[in-house]
Amino acid sequence: MLTRLRSQRGASAIEMAIYTPIMFFVIFLTIQFALHYHGGQVAHAAAREGARIARQSGGDLAAAQTRAAEYAAAVGGGQLTDVEVDAVNVDGTYVRVEVCGRAKEIIKDITPRVCRHAEGPIEEFRPDL
Repeated sequence: MLTRLRSQRGASAIEMAIYTPIMFFVIFLTIQFALHYHGGQVAHAAAREGARIARQSGGDLAAAQTRAAEYAAAVGGGQLTDVEVDAVNVDGTYVRVEVCGRAKEIIKDITPRVCRHAEGPIEEFRPDL
């Protein structure tokens, strides 16, 4: 004799109640990772711009810091906040510019600070002999 299986009524609702929060959490983490990655790209672009200025102007670190901070504000469009720029002259021939800040966050204080740097030799004029 065949027996009927128990009714599956309501199983979909229970599955949905379990899987929906997990799905939203994964989506949230994906978006937060993308914002953090984008903040890193903005910081790196600002560091490159600051290093470019320092290399061209004979190692003017103040101009490099100012330009990197302005660039981060202009390019990021608010994607990088609490920006700190540090420019260092390394052994008189290289400059290194580091830009740190906070990437945009969905929930405050859940992602670490973003720090990126760029460096290069200071350009100098050498006359033809």
